[in-house]
Amino acid sequence: MVPGNPESRERAREYLLVLRCQAGDDDAFSDLYDRFGPRSLRYLEGLLEPEEAADAHQEVWLSVFRRISGLNNPRAFKTWLYQITRHRALDALRREKRRSEVLSVLNGEEEGVAPGMDEPHPEVQVLEAPSGNPALEAGLGKLAASHREVLLLRYWEEMSYAEVALIVGCSVGTVRSRLHHAKRNLKEALECLRPLGDESAERETAETAYDGEET
Repeated sequence: MVPGNPESRERAREYLLVLRCQAGDDDAFSDLYDRFGPRSLRYLEGLLEPEEAADAHQEVWLSVFRRISGLNNPRAFKTWLYQITRHRALDALRREKRRSEVLSVLNGEEEGVAPGMDEPHPEVQVLEAPSGNPALEAGLGKLAASHREVLLLRYWEEMSYAEVALIVGCSVGTVRSRLHHAKRNLKEALECLRPLGDESAERETAETAYDGEET
């Protein structure tokens, strides 16, 4: 048994799995895909149309298969995987000539950040729920790509600000800024989508709010 708390044991298992993949163990690669494949696909589906996401996902894991033996730090596999995944998403956006979305991801300029920007809006808790929420999907679809991806990484993948910054290629401060504006814009989008007079839905969402976030 791997010593330590459950989180550290999980990281140790992932580390050993990557080492086995680097040694050419096909069964280990299948296990790695089973562990991370659904998560990387979910990230792509948050940025691309379903068919594009499926195609990009195949490209991601083909690239992982070809390049994993050269990964210098097996403990950094998850960050490395999401960097590859993000690059494939940007490639897909470029192929579709969505220049504005690409520029939004690469060079998104954010407004000044108000105090308390790390306090989550109640609606953001919905990101913890299973996929298939039409209102949530519609709300996310109204956000800029740079905002959607930080929400996906932070709340769905439960990554730290530092991990998100490394994947996105910006500072932690920029990640916090994008999250602040993403949560505000998502709240506004969901309010526009919510049927008039649907106070019960609003109350139910509010009751699921986070008590706070890690820094």
